[in-house]
Amino acid sequence: MSPVSKTRHADTSLQWLAIGLLFCFGILAGGLWYVQILSFKKYEKYREVQSYRTVRVPAPRGLIFDRNSVVLADNEPQFNIVVYLDQLRDQFLETYYELKGDRKLNYEEQLELGADARYLTVSNLVDQAGVLINEPVRKLKRKAFEDHYKQYRYVAMPVLLNLSREQMARFMEQGSRLHGFDLEVRSKRKYPHGTTAAHVLGYMRKRNRISSENAPTLQMSFDYELPDIKGQAGLEGQFETELAGEPGAKSILVNNLIYRQEEEEWLPSLPGKNLYLTLDTRIQKSAEKALTHYDPNIRGAIVVMDCTNGDVLAMASAPTFDPNIFNRSLSHAVSDWLFDDEGPLPLFNRATFGRYHPGSIFKIMVGLAGLERNIIDPSDKFLSLGYFPLGKRRIDDTAGPGYFDFERALAKSSNPYFIHYGLEMGPEVIVDFSRQIFLGEKTGLLTNQETGGYLPSLQDLKRGWYDGDTANLSIGQGKIDVTPLQMAVMTSAVANGGTVYWPRVVAGLETMDPVGGKIFEREPVGRVRGRLKVSQDALQVVQRAMLADVQTLDGTGRICKIDGYLVGGKTGTAETNQKVKGGRMIKHTWFVSYAPFDNPRYAVVVFVEDGMSGGASCAPLAEKVYQTLKDLPDPEPVKPQRKQMTLTGYERAL
Repeated sequence: MSPVSKTRHADTSLQWLAIGLLFCFGILAGGLWYVQILSFKKYEKYREVQSYRTVRVPAPRGLIFDRNSVVLADNEPQFNIVVYLDQLRDQFLETYYELKGDRKLNYEEQLELGADARYLTVSNLVDQAGVLINEPVRKLKRKAFEDHYKQYRYVAMPVLLNLSREQMARFMEQGSRLHGFDLEVRSKRKYPHGTTAAHVLGYMRKRNRISSENAPTLQMSFDYELPDIKGQAGLEGQFETELAGEPGAKSILVNNLIYRQEEEEWLPSLPGKNLYLTLDTRIQKSAEKALTHYDPNIRGAIVVMDCTNGDVLAMASAPTFDPNIFNRSLSHAVSDWLFDDEGPLPLFNRATFGRYHPGSIFKIMVGLAGLERNIIDPSDKFLSLGYFPLGKRRIDDTAGPGYFDFERALAKSSNPYFIHYGLEMGPEVIVDFSRQIFLGEKTGLLTNQETGGYLPSLQDLKRGWYDGDTANLSIGQGKIDVTPLQMAVMTSAVANGGTVYWPRVVAGLETMDPVGGKIFEREPVGRVRGRLKVSQDALQVVQRAMLADVQTLDGTGRICKIDGYLVGGKTGTAETNQKVKGGRMIKHTWFVSYAPFDNPRYAVVVFVEDGMSGGASCAPLAEKVYQTLKDLPDPEPVKPQRKQMTLTGYERAL
């Protein structure tokens, strides 16, 4: 007998191993047959009652910085307690049978009792969660709960919002007692400096659930959108697309009861771009503090502009608001204060959206037009009677009677002087020259909250225009409206020698590129919009007159005089048709200025509604701003500081 035959008959352990393997394969084959053949219809039916829900996942919002990389708009984590209704089905049934007892119910009664059981179960659990975190809980709103259950039970339902750090710690320590409850981290907008630059930044509101909104790249609609916020005004609204980033998406598999089975994120979100501004937080805070220094209820605006390139360094409007208040539900009192047309209108940006008669500050443009056309000789003496007779009308003057050359007329703001020469040159010359600084047109700075004001067209001058209209136009009254921002552009052009810049508030956008790192896309600096068609001699005459307005004892802007720091300026007071209680007419007051006189860098424009005069109401506020400016170094180009580009609070929490 061969050795092989002996081995085959003697090794019984291999035979038993083979038998075991065959038995296992038999079980596996039987299982496959049971699943694929015998239970096919069962699983096919189960698959048919399942479906997917697509959920929009918001992206981390881009931050907003000032020119020195100071954070003006940040993100911070918001901690909420949420409940997953799919994990409470057993408790729903227990409560249902407890409520039902031995009663016999028809179908409609069963449905009603089931709804009561679900609401009672969740309401009691929410009360327990409130006790756990030491938070007095308001009654769970029945309608909100039912709406969520009927439509969105496959996603978590927020029940306790905006937990403090202490409450979050309490829940993390003891929250495991509550079945189906969890801690959720969401992002909310935070403005670290409160009211600072509120009108420029804007504010956020809850995004409406519109299935295809903000998802153009996905070419799809969503069944559910996780709570998100959207810019409503200011730069938050203007740059919504860039700041919001690209939302992500996840799919949730739900069963025929719309309960969650599983979920998968298949498209990650891309963070929004960071926005860098030309604002300087130090100057912005100084302007806002100065604006409310004498009167906390003041209504007005201050604009600070870099004369050399048009960069807006500060833009303040009063009254103001704190954008952080929109992170929570607004009370009726707060809502009325914010949105009531008869109220103070704190959301109204008076620096760009307010239309006002310029008053005597417009004499700068009238004077330049007359000087350039050789209609005004700056050395000629004009005899003023202290008023200007125009037919049966008498136009009063605060400068008083006497002889006035150009410098004295501008410094003391003589109405008869400028009306006389305005009538001599005609309205066409004034309007044509004013077009050189683009009055009547928007600057494009804040597209969703700006007006172009009003300047009559040449066609308007040909119909229904009288000498009285020209007289009013010559002193900045009547058919002309401007904004404080436009007057900052005008003042800058006079200060820098005639260059009219496009005002700029956005310095650039920073993209978080996953491959190339941080990429800064700079906005063009110092874009020239036009140039004043005027000689340097004429400009110097006006500049010296503006210097005299501040530096001489009888100048209307003398309150803004600062030792060792020469300021050139012009006051203005414009009458309105509005009255206050008692019959007094409301006056709008101005002070436009620039400094240092020998090397102009800053243009400061102050506007106050219902002021006393430009010298009394506005010049003191400008002086306070200049006290800050004179101690600051000249503005440097905006350069993102990489060392400050750290993770946001929201990203750290994740």
